Amino acid sequence: MHLGRGFIVCLALALLVAVPAFAGGGAALVFVCNQDAATVSVIDTSSNDVVATVPVAFAPAGIAADREGATLYVTHPERGEISVIDAAKRQVVRILKVGGTPFGITVSQDDTLFVSDWNNNTVMAIDPQSGKELRKVVVGHSPAGIVSSPQGALVIVANRESNSVTILNATTLGIAATIPVGRAPFALTVSPDGTRVYVANVQSSNVSVISTQTLSSIATIDVGHMPYGLATSIDGRRLFVASQSTGVVSLIDTDDFRILSREKVGRFPEGIVMTPDGSRAYVANWFSGDVSVLDTASGKEIKRITTGGGARSLAVASSSARSAEHHQ
Repeated sequence: MHLGRGFIVCLALALLVAVPAFAGGGAALVFVCNQDAATVSVIDTSSNDVVATVPVAFAPAGIAADREGATLYVTHPERGEISVIDAAKRQVVRILKVGGTPFGITVSQDDTLFVSDWNNNTVMAIDPQSGKELRKVVVGHSPAGIVSSPQGALVIVANRESNSVTILNATTLGIAATIPVGRAPFALTVSPDGTRVYVANVQSSNVSVISTQTLSSIATIDVGHMPYGLATSIDGRRLFVASQSTGVVSLIDTDDFRILSREKVGRFPEGIVMTPDGSRAYVANWFSGDVSVLDTASGKEIKRITTGGGARSLAVASSSARSAEHHQ
């Protein structure tokens, strides 16, 4: 199987719901998955410089951090593997051989890995130490972006080729609901209070808003062409949406869904993450191989950082995180 450059899509899975509450208070690091370069760049958010580059296996896709920001997990769909990166050592410490086509990834409150399998149309719960499959459930066709709710009770996955979102019970992987959305849903994120899920629909150029209380779609927001990444502000009052084909990040008011501003960034922006203090957003620009740093209050770009070829997804970890070997 070969998904190709235009099809292996790195996900912005470490969105706000996956931003760790760091113990130790160190400055945040942003880890950037570079698909074409087969590397992960490490950005120190105190200086906005690349301070390390971690080689990984061929065609990395999704990336997610654990809840303490000590460990990063990178999926490799074409290898059936997950690379485990120690945030403090800034190196791969082990490989989990999970099989299938692991694509999107998120980490639950108890550090269980939840992984979407693109070709097999399933979501797997995986032990982070051994890579052993704990549970599996069939969802829609081509499951892509996957996130867990802030309280950890739910896992939500976007089924790109089924135009739907599946909401799962995180403990049992039982299906709570399958909700129709726009065309080709890809990335998603959950509001900080856990009451809303925002879904980027690539082909219909809009964002679906889902209530986790009623398990139904409550609004649709028209945005720029091909939305591929999104994240909410720390207070949940703003939504950032990256539109790939226009190279723009839109800032949206989540009360009335008005577009407040549009900011030009690099070429083909995708993944977005927030710093733990909420002051900055980092946007991976796929075609220009760099990351735009945005001021979250204004939505304006304040710096652009060269990373590596095919920068597509990001995760946040702590510069003072303990070594993963001691954390386990």
